[in-house]
Amino acid sequence: MSHFKQDDIGRTVLFYAIAKDDIDEVESIIFGLSGTGLGGQRAALIKHQDHMGLNAIDYAVKMERKEIENLLTAQLGRLEYFG
Repeated sequence: MSHFKQDDIGRTVLFYAIAKDDIDEVESIIFGLSGTGLGGQRAALIKHQDHMGLNAIDYAVKMERKEIENLLTAQLGRLEYFG
């Protein structure tokens, strides 16, 4: 399955890994993508919004997945800083 394939409400496989609270799967998904710059695939997947306007970090907050929220926030911050 493509990391960017979306369901009917615009959610990707990353959203489902967050819902399952599976940090290993989240890491596998995001670190399996190019992380170079803000235009890279990793940042694009983290910042992708579903039809309700939630990105992966917003969804982790909503689902109370603090460890995943911290991972995604740190990764996006690193990409923005070094991008």
